[in-house]
Amino acid sequence: MINGYWVILRSELFSLFISPATYVSTFYFLALLGVGFRFFIESFIGTNWILPPLSSLAVGLIFGSPALIPFLTMRTLAEERRLGTLETLMSAPIEGSSIIIGKWSASYLFFLIICCGAYAYPLLLWILFPEQAQTLGFNHIEHWIGGFIFLMSFGASFTAIGIFASSVTKNQMVAGMLTFSLITLYLAIMAFSYGEPHQVASNNAYDQFLSSIGGSLNKGLDKLQFFAVGIIHIPTILHQFIVVFLFLTLAILQIERMRH
Repeated sequence: MINGYWVILRSELFSLFISPATYVSTFYFLALLGVGFRFFIESFIGTNWILPPLSSLAVGLIFGSPALIPFLTMRTLAEERRLGTLETLMSAPIEGSSIIIGKWSASYLFFLIICCGAYAYPLLLWILFPEQAQTLGFNHIEHWIGGFIFLMSFGASFTAIGIFASSVTKNQMVAGMLTFSLITLYLAIMAFSYGEPHQVASNNAYDQFLSSIGGSLNKGLDKLQFFAVGIIHIPTILHQFIVVFLFLTLAILQIERMRH
């Protein structure tokens, strides 16, 4: 199993590193994130922003993931099914779990590499403008560690969702749209489950609905302050672990069904 896992991992990483679509999507994602990071800094300086800039950067990476993860995962199994190479792969003495975990690990590692690229923004700011960076809290190592652990946990579950979506179709575009939809739905469920909706003194049902959404999302962001101050919120980590286990298991069952 271990040998098969490493073979799949190396092959998938190589495919990601030579794919033009991966680089194009990564470039645009990091460029937009850079613009967003400037907004985080300006908001932190001018207002009572909920999270410090480093933690806001992590939140931006998470909420931007529905647009990024599909490009990392949609081809992993869907394209192989379309070309018929997945059947050839499954005829080799490699377990289905090794195939799925190897492909997931490659996508997850590439996601973490992109996250490291995103963290180059505050790092450069810290190097070039140390006094301003200290004012923004960049000298607090717990913000760096907490934010990255937050990214690691959510990135693991998002890429697992993407691998599952790629396992149920032969069309990589369908796999990409399914990944986008599932991650977006998952983020919405997480935001509302973490949050607590509040009521407003209005008879307008639309106003009450919008207020409920805003209150829930604000409460949800409050939960992220655990990571912002370097406190590892174990329930959140366990939650992501369960999601990873669930979707990878579903993907393994899907390809084992194809094998038989």
